[in-house]
Amino acid sequence: MAAQTGRSFNYSDLLTLVAGEVPDRPAMVCGAETVSYAESALRTARLAAFLDHRGVRAGDTVALHMGNGPAYLIGLFAACRLGAVPFNVNYRYVESELEYLYGNAAAAVAIVDAGFLPRVMALAARPRLIVVAGEGAADAVAACGAEAIAGATPVGLEVVTLGAALAEGAGLPPPARAPRSDDQLVIYTGGTTGMPKGVVWGHEDMLRAALGGGGFFSRKGPVAVPEDIVERVRESPPLVCFPVAPLMHGAAMWAALASLFAGHTLVLQAAPGFDPCTVLDLVVKHHVNILVIVGDGMGRPLADALAADPGRWALASLVHIGSGGAVFSQAVQQALREHLPRTMMSSSLGSTEAGTLGAGVAGGEGLMKFPARPDLVVVVDGERLAAPGETGVLARGGPMPVGYLGDPERTARTFVRIGGQRLSVTGDLARLEEDGSITVLGRGSTCINTGGEKVFPEEVEQALKTHPAVLDALVVGQADVRWGERVTAVVALRAVGAVDAAALQAHCRGLIAGYKVPRAIVLRDAVRRTNTGKPDYAWAKEQVAAATAG
Repeated sequence: MAAQTGRSFNYSDLLTLVAGEVPDRPAMVCGAETVSYAESALRTARLAAFLDHRGVRAGDTVALHMGNGPAYLIGLFAACRLGAVPFNVNYRYVESELEYLYGNAAAAVAIVDAGFLPRVMALAARPRLIVVAGEGAADAVAACGAEAIAGATPVGLEVVTLGAALAEGAGLPPPARAPRSDDQLVIYTGGTTGMPKGVVWGHEDMLRAALGGGGFFSRKGPVAVPEDIVERVRESPPLVCFPVAPLMHGAAMWAALASLFAGHTLVLQAAPGFDPCTVLDLVVKHHVNILVIVGDGMGRPLADALAADPGRWALASLVHIGSGGAVFSQAVQQALREHLPRTMMSSSLGSTEAGTLGAGVAGGEGLMKFPARPDLVVVVDGERLAAPGETGVLARGGPMPVGYLGDPERTARTFVRIGGQRLSVTGDLARLEEDGSITVLGRGSTCINTGGEKVFPEEVEQALKTHPAVLDALVVGQADVRWGERVTAVVALRAVGAVDAAALQAHCRGLIAGYKVPRAIVLRDAVRRTNTGKPDYAWAKEQVAAATAG
């Protein structure tokens, strides 16, 4: 697949430009390791030289199979420098998912944390070259034994530590500049069904659709040519950004790249998992200005930690908390404001297929609303634009992915052409209002049809979360003989017995229409979410089914 624009905005080139402007500024901080912009560019060049010497060429795919740390981004930039195509690997995937992903991407190289090496070695689709990063890398490579052939033949295998690759690369000539007209990277995204999907982005298209065009932090806005990035760096104050989620997820990677292209310092948490106290400790330690989280799944524990120990953290440096990827409810935002009155908060909508759509405003129903914008439309039946008052699916025009890797049929369904405009259909149900604004109602796959009335779980969840006893909530549809589906909820309370289902239903009736009020509420100690805070609606359905069986 070819990129759409043909202009050169290679991410490795952008890093080099930024490093030339602020060479001594810390680019990445992770645990005890601090890497300057100059060192980031140097490691990128050395790893690229090593990969080039091993025969990696433009268009080859490079797996990034790591947790958070500088090595992840150095690997990404090194691949980009060669015109190779980096792609993310979810390290929580099981063997069958990894086998599919490596095979689907036809991985030529994998850059892997030492702890994941045995899983990659066991794959039938393992790449010919594996670079091992992180603590224990040397021992992990040694454990591969004779199977790891130094100086691999085309049918052989080479396993080498990242340190050894960088050392060898230091003595090699820089690779020839690869053509920059078709630079790409792939973001694999999970779905509610089937195997992960690889979304193919051109560098410039993703820069403009998901990274603010290199101008998120500048009054001058998006760049016109790559060299403009230097001007944007000069104009932006040297902020510190901390994306909490794993870099293997698109939203966190976008936040990281946007920060690096602005010349900011990026804080990365090495340890996996989310602990609110650890996050707040890091904010204090590194004087973080921008904290990027994933919805209520992270926001609520942060608010609770602050409430439990309000004097523990000095957070004067924190000026903005931004959320993407899941609902960041008004109730949770307000709970955070009680302890952070001077900190701005925003909730941004986006998807791997459409980029970052931006932060809307809270509508009257507690749902996100976007003012009229030329790049946002509502599509009905995948064939036409909505009329005012109609509900359909939110779509975005402008820069967007090329499509899904190796899947033309799915590409044709998601990236449609209406009225001469190519659109990325997001899957979020939305209503076009009379004034041209758009109200986002929720994911189409979770919409509940009860007696012909459509109920959007996010609206009901927002109502439940305004009750002071509610810690978290998920709303799902349950099959019903009379109504087709009935609205049900799984709720976690702050304290056992603090409120019963009837009281929660009465609370909701004062906020939403009667048919939207959950007919059954299942109380659990905690509501399950993914590692990035996204709701696990399949789990919620199982809990409702088990609680109401018989």
